[in-house]
Amino acid sequence: MSNAKTHGVKPHPSVAGRIRRVLRLVGWNALFLLAGLALIGVVGEMYFRLRAPFLERDAPRAWSPTVGRIFTPNAEVRWTNRLDFWTESRTNGLGFVDREPISLERAAASCHVAMIGDSYVEALQVPIADKFHVRLEELAAEELRHLDITTSAFGIMGTGQVNQLAYYDEFARAFRPALLVLVFVDNDFRDNAPILDGLHRGVDPDRLTEVSATRGADGTITLRPPHPPSAESRLATMASTSPPWYSRVTDRLSDMSPFARWLERKNRAWFPADTAPELSAWVALLSRRSPRYAALFDGWRPTTRDDIRASFLYARDLPPVYEDALDFTAFALDQFRERADRDGAALVILTSNYMGTRGDLGFDRLTALAEPRGIPVIDYHDYVLRQGAVPRRDTRWEHDWHWNIAGHRWAAEALLEYLKENQEICTRRKSPTSPPPPPPSWLTAYESIASGEPVARSVFDVYTGENTVSYLKSPCSAADVQARFFLHVVPENVEDLPAHRQQYGFDNLDFHYGGNAALAFSGQCVMEHPLPDYPIARIRTGQFTPDEGQIWKAEFPVGAVEGGQGR
Repeated sequence: MSNAKTHGVKPHPSVAGRIRRVLRLVGWNALFLLAGLALIGVVGEMYFRLRAPFLERDAPRAWSPTVGRIFTPNAEVRWTNRLDFWTESRTNGLGFVDREPISLERAAASCHVAMIGDSYVEALQVPIADKFHVRLEELAAEELRHLDITTSAFGIMGTGQVNQLAYYDEFARAFRPALLVLVFVDNDFRDNAPILDGLHRGVDPDRLTEVSATRGADGTITLRPPHPPSAESRLATMASTSPPWYSRVTDRLSDMSPFARWLERKNRAWFPADTAPELSAWVALLSRRSPRYAALFDGWRPTTRDDIRASFLYARDLPPVYEDALDFTAFALDQFRERADRDGAALVILTSNYMGTRGDLGFDRLTALAEPRGIPVIDYHDYVLRQGAVPRRDTRWEHDWHWNIAGHRWAAEALLEYLKENQEICTRRKSPTSPPPPPPSWLTAYESIASGEPVARSVFDVYTGENTVSYLKSPCSAADVQARFFLHVVPENVEDLPAHRQQYGFDNLDFHYGGNAALAFSGQCVMEHPLPDYPIARIRTGQFTPDEGQIWKAEFPVGAVEGGQGR
């Protein structure tokens, strides 16, 4: 009897056999797919790493009781987005990324132009030689030589005009500028308002680290001092919120890998985030704190941080918290107007590439505030259009919103055009109308730290005050505050400690200078850190590094501080 085998015909496979074949096929395809993705990842990572001169940012920061955050003076700065630019610069003696300032005598004899702004003036994305204020000085030397124009720049990222008033008072005013240029970026509306600025940065609006403003019960707006940075001022800490786990993972990957950062930037451009859940918790927290905050937030719930900024540009009907923010911008412009008139300087605003006359509500809102105050507005967006370029494309980096080298050149040319049309700014300079004001009261209070007797002397002198411990060293350099500070607080009653610290018998409040240091005065380092509000028995403090171990130590009983209060 014949069968299929005797005639060379393969038997029909069983169901189990077919399943095994499919699984083998899927397995091999999955393996090839994973191998291909791994190869793409390896090649991508090698490409981005080989083309990068360096991968890690290094921008040493300090904190000043007169202005808030600045750079550590005379320090090296490396800045990159790991995709478009890699810059190496040096801060000047004032704590800004700029050339060393010219002498005050030279500035007063020239037509000095002072630029004040945020990250567009800080301009870490380009070498100092390519920054727009340096380019303006070079162009003016060729085309307006008879005016003898000199320039300087005072910019720190994440600030608005309210915060930047301190840059003028503390630094720029001494150079007797003939022209004061405020570089206004679309996010400045947000940064001028402490509530919106705090929400965007995740910081308590009442404890901002820059000079800010506050509205009193009678509706008047006044300046208030910068608050020393501390973890306790973070809204995430106060509201017990944290980003989702997947956000923390992607952030960690983008920090470690330039290829992952490129993928993250592309994903953000193609699929923008539609929610930031922590914002709702922070709004609820602030609403419970203050009836005024609750009224301003009425009917408004932010979804993303970008929405906070963008509403000024695109929304015709603004909720109360935005109208409040416009009042703070108006206050800042009034303050700059008063200072310019008092000191005999002309005042002008230069807008960014994201604001322009072509139907931009943000530009309209700015000019509605500037024109009644007699402050001209230079439309950078329009100037770039007149050069045949696209302002929101040709002026910026591919993966970064800030001006590229061409963007800085156009900013310099726009200012040069304005100076050509208004040469009387230099030739018929006004005289100051009043003497300089006294130093702010909060600076006087901060300087008094060193007026008492320290509770301990070592590399740093240690002082205790109301709810604070302070450190002072003079003379001092940036190297003295590179090492981490340890601060161990032993309570009178161990049960006052958080539950997870009770087994150790002390609170660990270690900190790094980047969040708490003030290189506030020439050659002097000052740091202030808050203390817990329970009764304290002893404090152990000093500095250490993983390599060197303990550098110095001071330990003292806290008879001068009880319940965090100085006696």
